[in-house]
Amino acid sequence: MKFATIITPANIEVEYRLAGAGSRLAAFLIDFILQMLAILLIAWVVLRVTERFEGTVLAFIIVTGFVIHFGYFIVCELTMNGQSIGKRVFGLRVIRDNGQPIEFTQSLVRGLIRSSVDMMYVGLFTILFSKNHKRLGDMAAGTIVISEKHASPREPSLFGPQYQWPADFPDSLALSVEERNLVEEWLRRKDDLPDVGVEIGRKFREYFKSKGEEQTI
Repeated sequence: MKFATIITPANIEVEYRLAGAGSRLAAFLIDFILQMLAILLIAWVVLRVTERFEGTVLAFIIVTGFVIHFGYFIVCELTMNGQSIGKRVFGLRVIRDNGQPIEFTQSLVRGLIRSSVDMMYVGLFTILFSKNHKRLGDMAAGTIVISEKHASPREPSLFGPQYQWPADFPDSLALSVEERNLVEEWLRRKDDLPDVGVEIGRKFREYFKSKGEEQTI
């Protein structure tokens, strides 16, 4: 198990659990199966409608398959905050090297290299042996893949059981990685604050209460 320490643009040091080759490969297999099913479904519909198999129909199916294969991850990563369906199943997320969410440029670069060089098992090799479990697409795009899976929702997600998770806070698994890191930073430092972190804790509770009310509307 490896971790990456990131200094955010706000000059806050955050440590992330890196996703390993096994979980990334398993997530990719789920995504690959979904892509193949979508391509096969479209091919079946096209052949049923045209009732013939000729060059134009074959070309349309090939182009459509490429669009699905290439566009699937870009659409997912931009609409699911750095996740695909496979990554969501295994609790993985793509973020930039500075901890910020992935954007179109990074997703495009990752997609281009995934569809070319990384298809020749180069990506798996570099994940296994690179410092931060990066494939070539991650190196070129300036991204990392982190794991948000934890043994227990009441355990700190990154640094071990060094403090007690507040009973009236949401389970850590229900929070985004940014929210969880902020809470954990407060928990680590609250004893050094003049009011022992009471005021910040009150603001956290108001925020989580407001967020819960919005999700029930």
